[in-house]
This record gives sequence, structure tokens and C-alpha cells, in this order.
Amino acid sequence: MATFTWTNDSFVQISADSSVHPITAEIRGLRGQATCDVSNGALTPGPGTSGWIEGDVSQMETGKKLEDIALRKQIDAKRFPSVRYEVRSVEGAGASFKVSGAFTFHGETQQFTEECQARLEGGQLVVDADHTVDIRDFGVKPFKVLTLSIQPEVRLTLHLVGSESGGAAPAWG
Repeated sequence: MATFTWTNDSFVQISADSSVHPITAEIRGLRGQATCDVSNGALTPGPGTSGWIEGDVSQMETGKKLEDIALRKQIDAKRFPSVRYEVRSVEGAGASFKVSGAFTFHGETQQFTEECQARLEGGQLVVDADHTVDIRDFGVKPFKVLTLSIQPEVRLTLHLVGSESGGAAPAWG
């Protein structure tokens, strides 16, 4: 088993449509790791495969200070400071995998399964995935201020880069 810790090159991009312009934000400074068997230079997920990703919503930045403040207030970032995804199972081979897990946002946890691309590149684990969530499923009302209203469907685009760290990943119960 190899354990990879997410590096500073990892990020989650958040995209949503609004009545005025597209909203795009990023969360960097992600924490977490993934553990997977590696055989002959290829990922071979099995029963011991696990992982987790966590990020602080206060780190979410659109590049527009007022939007950042309004979005953080809308999702109640002070009360619910982080988002987290815990991998429950992984199936697949080559570079395409089906990952099932639990996503926690705004104090609510939802289960979902999504396709992702993962590969070993220069000794690092690189994972790319997309998932669309409806913020109403997490108890968040669609955002609206004056003429700006944000649609409730939000696309999460994950780009994770992990360096091999050697230690065992935490067990999930």
C-alpha cells in the first residue's frame, strides 16, 4: 500500500451560474491523503483503498472581495468552516475509477458515486474529478442580493496532487 498526501498543487474549483455572470471560486490549502495499492507502476484499488479531502470554505476565493464575503456569509462559513469528502470504495483500473463516498458541507452529509481519472505521474498521484451538487440538498438557500442570484446547482471540479508520504491513512468507521 502506498499513501499519498495532498500537496499545495491541489485545489477544488467551484462553478455556478448567476443572473449577472458566471461565479467561479477556488479552495486551496486542501488537507488529506489517499492510500492505494500500486503494482507495476499502476494504481490497483482494493479493499484497503481509502482517502479523504478537506478544505476550509473561508479559503474560497472568487477574485472579487465583495462576492467572497457574501458567499461565505450565505454558506455560514463561521459555523460550518470546512467541507470534507471521505472515500468509501474505489473500483476500476487503468486511469478511470468509480469512487463512492460521503461529502459533508454545511453540516449535512450526502453519499455519492462519481467517475474520476487517476494516474501516477512522476511518482505523484494525480486525481481529477467533477461532481455537481444542489446546495439546497445541504440546507443552503440559493444566494440572492439585489440583482445577483446564484443558481443552486454548483459544479465541483477537483484536481488533487499527492506525494507519497509513507504512513498509513486513517481508518474510516
